[in-house]
This record gives sequence, C-alpha cells and structure tokens, in this order.
Amino acid sequence: MSKKTFEQLREQRLAANEKLGDIYVKAANRELTSEEQMEVTNLTREIEMCEREMKGINLEVSNQQATAHRALAQKGEQFREMLKAVRNGKADREILLRPDGDGNVTANITASGAINLSIHEMIPTLHEGLGLPEGLRMVTGVTGNEVWPVSINDVEMEEPGEVEALTDQVLDFASITPTAYRVGLTVPVSNMAIDNAAFDLMAFVQTKFGIAMRIYLAKKIYSQASWLKNKGPFGGATPKEIVLGADAYANILQAVAEFSDKGFYEGNVCISMDRVTEAALKATPKIAGAAGGFVIENGLCAGYPYTVSHFVNTTLNSANQLVNTADRYIEIGYWEWFALQQHGEVRLTIDATSQAVAKKNITAITLNSAISMTDLSKYINGANNTTQAFALYKIVEAEPTTA
Repeated sequence: MSKKTFEQLREQRLAANEKLGDIYVKAANRELTSEEQMEVTNLTREIEMCEREMKGINLEVSNQQATAHRALAQKGEQFREMLKAVRNGKADREILLRPDGDGNVTANITASGAINLSIHEMIPTLHEGLGLPEGLRMVTGVTGNEVWPVSINDVEMEEPGEVEALTDQVLDFASITPTAYRVGLTVPVSNMAIDNAAFDLMAFVQTKFGIAMRIYLAKKIYSQASWLKNKGPFGGATPKEIVLGADAYANILQAVAEFSDKGFYEGNVCISMDRVTEAALKATPKIAGAAGGFVIENGLCAGYPYTVSHFVNTTLNSANQLVNTADRYIEIGYWEWFALQQHGEVRLTIDATSQAVAKKNITAITLNSAISMTDLSKYINGANNTTQAFALYKIVEAEPTTA
C-alpha cells in the first residue's frame, strides 16, 4: 500500500473534522448517544493519526531542507567566523593612527591613548502576528480592469397542474470589482550618516520597508477596524459569541460546521486568535475527563490551521488610531474567498541627485505601489454586501449552571 501524500492526509483529516462537527451540531441540545460517542472516539483517533503522519512528512521535508542549507552555509562559514572574531575582539584589527607628538604611524588605538569603543549588534524592533492565514495568496503585478461575476440566487422546481402555467423565475447576477489604493512611504537619510555608519545603513532602511509592508497587510487583514480604504473581511464586522471553556473543542467545531450550511464544504479553513487565547486552548482538553488531547496541539486548533496575531483584538478609536479592544476575539475564514492583489509595479526609488535632496545633503528612499483587498463572498447565497466566508467571534464566559 502506497504511502499517503500530505495533501491526501489533509483531506482525510478535514473530512473527519467535518463529520465530527456534524455530530456535535446534531447533539447541540442533548447528550451524545453511545453510538455517537463511539464515532467521536474513532474520528478523534483518525484525526490524530493523520496529524502524526503529516507531522512526519513535514519533519522529513525539513530535514532535507536543513541538509541543503548546511551544504550551502559551509561555503561562507569560514569568512563569517573570521568577521565575528574581529568584531568580538578575538582577532587583531590594527588601525593606523598618529598620536600628537608621536611620529609612530603604526600605533594602534590603545597606544594612542584613545578610548576603545565596542559597538554591539543593533537591537531590532519587535513585531508579533505578521504571519498571514493559510489559504490566502497575494497576486502581484495585476494590470487592467478585473471583474468577478456573481450568481446571487437559484431557481426552484414547481409542481403545477397538468395545464397550469409555470411561474417565471429570474436569475439575478452581480459583479465585484477590486478597488486599488495607493500605498507607499518615503524615508530621507542623511548622506553623512550613510558615509559614517558602521553598518550598511541603506540595506537596513530597505529591510524596514519590507517590515512596513508586512505590518500593513497584517493589521488590515486581521483588525476589526472600519478602515476607509483597504480593509479585511473582519473590518466593521458584527461579532457573534463563542464560549471557549470546557466545551471549547465542540464549540469551535460547531462554529466551523456552520459554514457548511452555507455551502462551504471544501477549502482552507483558518482560525485566528491572540497569544492569550492560544495559551488557554493549548491547556484545554478536547473532551473533559477524557485522554483525547488538547484543543490546540501539533500546530492545529481543533484540527484546523491557525494563526496568531494581536491585531485580532484591535479597532479604531475616535482619533482614528488603532487600539486594542477590551475583549478578546477569534476569527474563522475561508481565505481563498479573499482576493489580495498588488497592482502594477512596485517602485523603489533611491534619489540622491535631484535638486530637492541635493541641497539638503540627503538620499530619499521611496516606495510606491497599489494594493486591493476584495471579499469575493459578499454577494453569494443572496447576501447583500455581507461576508459569507468569514466570521468574527467574541469570546464570552459560559453561563453559570443552576442546581
């Protein structure tokens, strides 16, 4: 019997999760029957088996990549070690210096009486939650006008009499067009700073540009903020409620299963949350009193991929600034229904010669592009500009039980 591929295992795990969700939905207001409990146990074992084999495949691929990286790294290892030794003072680095009144041009810093200066590695800024959801793809270099036609309703069979006329039924259509908004930033850098910096200042600034784009995408995609221009599927959304206590596993599966009622049987479900929620779910058993594992384990949440970002809990205040909310949320979405596109060229301009910068003795680094974010599910199933493939959930406490 041939070994299953990662994709086959993922599909098997997804099917088992769907069946598990259906069981919990059917038994939402009653206890599970013995047959249902047995099926839950079998499905849970099947999911765990798939996860173990998928983890093994990932480990095998990682080992192959690590071997390739080690072979490549050996070529520059000796040179890097030499530079590191020089930087840490473990190798000689003589600097020609003429102290006052001393004709010895071979004197080093110590002999000259100057103070030694140790420059450590630069402390970077810290960023969390910049990973994008599984299933979301960014299309680059889009040109021209795009239109997604949408069928927004269906027709129904009738049972008229033998000679009665059928009722005219109308098929309605809508169209979705992306709206691209210009994005960009510019940073003026002193030419003297570039000449005197102890590191590649220009490369450092350009690296910051890449981080700025990642922050832009993450906060737009995850935040609940009602942005005026580009915004993700949760921007301005009205949250539902979900309890993530002892029944967290069943409640998450039930929330995912609700998408099946809308026709979302296939696709890449991805759940998003903050670090606090992730930590709690890592310690929450799937089934109370049973040795069935935890809600989050093996890099999956209730069997589904997930991402972590503090932007999930953010919105805009009255001053139009991004702030954290008082509550915590989780987000569930089918991200293949979200079109993230970069339009035209990404222009990175370095200007050191124009009159505007020359008279200030600066070099201006400028990035210009255009980005569009389009929810393709907002008209299906007769929805009127309301997302169907994404849902925002406010985490609430379970209602107290009465004896």
